[in-house]
Amino acid sequence: MSLRVLQLSDCHLPAVPETPFYDRDADRSLAQLVAQLVLLPPFDHLLLTGDLTHHAGGEAYRRLLSIIEPLSGERHWLPGNHDDLAIMQAADPGGRLECKQVDLDHDWTLLQLDTTACPDGRGSGSLADEELAWLEQRLTALQERHLLLALHHNPVATGSRWQDEIRLANPEALEAIVADSPQVRGLICGHLHQALNLSFAGRPLWSAPSTVVQFAQGCDDFTLEADPRLSTPGCRWYELHADGRIDAHLLRLSTTLEEAVPDV
Repeated sequence: MSLRVLQLSDCHLPAVPETPFYDRDADRSLAQLVAQLVLLPPFDHLLLTGDLTHHAGGEAYRRLLSIIEPLSGERHWLPGNHDDLAIMQAADPGGRLECKQVDLDHDWTLLQLDTTACPDGRGSGSLADEELAWLEQRLTALQERHLLLALHHNPVATGSRWQDEIRLANPEALEAIVADSPQVRGLICGHLHQALNLSFAGRPLWSAPSTVVQFAQGCDDFTLEADPRLSTPGCRWYELHADGRIDAHLLRLSTTLEEAVPDV
């Protein structure tokens, strides 16, 4: 048996529906992706890893929750640099989605990290000292469980100069903690608008594509992805196995369900 965990990221829903985001309707593209995902076997958990709206208000977060309503699984979210945590919390008055530690089945625990401290005004963010202390405390307490860490900002460089300048600003602090914690089996992030298989502190790190638009890889300056095979809305999902293994999968709107195979 394994757990099925769906990751949706970088939805960028606007304050006013149908307002274009780089010439695309973010609400519509997310709804199209949801319509394809409901054809898959049900998910146990659904992670929303930041930039869920584009500097929008509470109504945009409520639209987001309405659009993903057909999907199965317990919902969890964390903020990105385009989000407002206070507005997110107001849209989720019971605090059901913001839980930072989620104990899953099969000896797995999800730890959600907030990387929006000390914003630089361009898109970067950091893990606050309090966040790092919380993580260190949780890792000490959870040595007998398999851990999956989720965060918005990518902690490693990817070779795109403009994106590397706005990645996680203090990755060394996170790396020092994770490197000494063998129970951390993998990390997932958003922010990049690309589906990349990376490595961090000796662990696999997967970035999810955006549910609306993708950015081209290996560029000095901001560039939208033009390759039709890579530019469509997408998402990732993961199978968490009882022995600590993680199988990562990738799905795009242009991918048929038969082609949605493990991304290895």
